[in-house]
Amino acid sequence: MLDLKLILVYYLGMKLHEGKYVKTELSCPINVSGIYTVHYFKYGRNFRFPGEKHDFWEMVFIDSGSANIIAGDKCIKLKQGEAYFHKPNEVHNIYTDDEFANSAIISFECKSRALKLLSGKVHTLSEFEKDLLNKIVKEAKISYDYKLNDLYLEKMTKRNNASFGGEQIIKNCIELLIVSILRNMESKDKTDSLGLSVTTDKIVEGVVKVLSDTLEQAKSINLDELSFKLGFSKSYIKAQFKKKTGYSVIQYFITLKIEKAKMLLSQNKYPISEIADLLGFSSVFYFSRQFKIHTDMSPSEYINSIKADNVL
Repeated sequence: MLDLKLILVYYLGMKLHEGKYVKTELSCPINVSGIYTVHYFKYGRNFRFPGEKHDFWEMVFIDSGSANIIAGDKCIKLKQGEAYFHKPNEVHNIYTDDEFANSAIISFECKSRALKLLSGKVHTLSEFEKDLLNKIVKEAKISYDYKLNDLYLEKMTKRNNASFGGEQIIKNCIELLIVSILRNMESKDKTDSLGLSVTTDKIVEGVVKVLSDTLEQAKSINLDELSFKLGFSKSYIKAQFKKKTGYSVIQYFITLKIEKAKMLLSQNKYPISEIADLLGFSSVFYFSRQFKIHTDMSPSEYINSIKADNVL
């Protein structure tokens, strides 16, 4: 054991560091001071909302399918993965044609001037941004006592047994989401803050387009074909896609297939076995297993949830 006297001598013989530390003030250009609503809607075919306007921001994101929005004097069709920010006091609306759509809608108060850069544009969210949005919806569900698909909700009531820090997580995630979108806008044509080059962005865009087209045409594709179409080696494509999105090419393709499956299931036109075949799954069992992994529901359970939750 160490001698206590030796320890005291050692410390007493030391000269304490008396540096003068200077606090670094944190710059927070995006400050969300409050939220009004957090929604997740499953729209039926030919859904129509009466329209509204209010003095705070509203973001609409299309999670599945597609929907039309009215923003002031513009009519815009939003596709899966796209978002739009309605600025304060902008008359806006949303409706579907003969198709379904799932959307997440967040309305919030933020006085930051930088938000003006978001309005009037359609934004395609990255996987990181989608994860933030998913976190916002999940935290709202456990922090407030209300139905996520209540069209005319005007006030969210806090749960008495809400988990610690839920509202702060919602605030932080909205702010991170906005910062991320603004950064992506800023670095669209140049190397981003992580050192990923424009070439990487083009590879990711190319992979997503090829996979989306392949899925739309009900065809199959492998990495050799992808390499030929994009003009890069398989290993380079895999590495850059994983670095940028966090997904392997195969994982991402399965995610696209599941989103397509959700759309086909909601239309109630095809049996589950035919959908599995249309999307190139080796068996109905494998399709059902992947669907369960991605949605926490079996295909049959998903069909029943749509019948129960659809906003018509």
